[in-house]
Amino acid sequence: MRFNLLCTGLAFAAILSIGGCKKDEDITTKPSLSGLYLESSVPYVAAGDKITFKAIVSSLTTSDGTTPGSVGLFWQVNSGQRDTTTTDIKNQELSYTVEFSEVGSYTVTCYAFATDYYNGSVTANVEAIDPETALTGLEGDPDVVAGGNPYRSITSGGLCWMAQNLYGTESGTVLLKSEVVAPLFGRYYTWNEAKEACPDGWRLPTPEEFDALLGTSAGDAMANAQFLKKDMWPYRTEVTITNSTGFNAIPAGYQDLTSESYADQGFGEYACWWTSSQADGLAEYRYIYLENPVIQKGKGSISSLALSVRCVKEI
Repeated sequence: MRFNLLCTGLAFAAILSIGGCKKDEDITTKPSLSGLYLESSVPYVAAGDKITFKAIVSSLTTSDGTTPGSVGLFWQVNSGQRDTTTTDIKNQELSYTVEFSEVGSYTVTCYAFATDYYNGSVTANVEAIDPETALTGLEGDPDVVAGGNPYRSITSGGLCWMAQNLYGTESGTVLLKSEVVAPLFGRYYTWNEAKEACPDGWRLPTPEEFDALLGTSAGDAMANAQFLKKDMWPYRTEVTITNSTGFNAIPAGYQDLTSESYADQGFGEYACWWTSSQADGLAEYRYIYLENPVIQKGKGSISSLALSVRCVKEI
């Protein structure tokens, strides 16, 4: 038993004889709602786009295992007015459309509420970007058209190289399912996809062609680029960025397709490209790691590893 007063000494004898120290009121805690999540959420959209979010309530639970009589939803964008209160999610529309009218950061929150329960919530953070200005610091201007899409290019050893990652294709996947950044970072392709992805007249480079162009210095291929005004290659004493080759390497990362939950890996740390060489289910690639000044070589699964692609054509 817990007491409000320290019951010692003769002064409290009478109180104790009557019934002891006064007991605190019982403290009750309301149960809470949890398990709400959102479908159709992507971290990047183009300014002016509309996205319809769907609240998934099938896994909604309570902390004490009880079942509320009725659960409602409401939505909020940034710190604005809460909107579209839904009185019973069993019988109402669960989606909400947001227009990202201006460039900037948005926080979209969906709340679940019920009488005598603490609210549950789920939040999506979305960046509305201008694709024309979001990525800066690449060398050159788009000067070739491949597959109907403009690309920066460089020439070396009798070859014309794409000086940015391949993006304008039906195959491949994009960073965090955000299509708006495909022209900026390119798409990710398995080797099986990559060997067919280059536009007509273009192809995957051989390992020898990569090595002849890039040499060994990672800094000579890395672009001093910024995405949304933040350095894409954070400063490291081990690497000096010059981009003297004009290759415009940016750390777009890669995708591990063996696990959908953790598919996107290495953004801000790795730049990786397939070569045309493969044997026994493994294909060669070249990559740059943020903290290593040397161009690296690797081999990966032709079907479950997805990397960036640079295409070449004979001049």
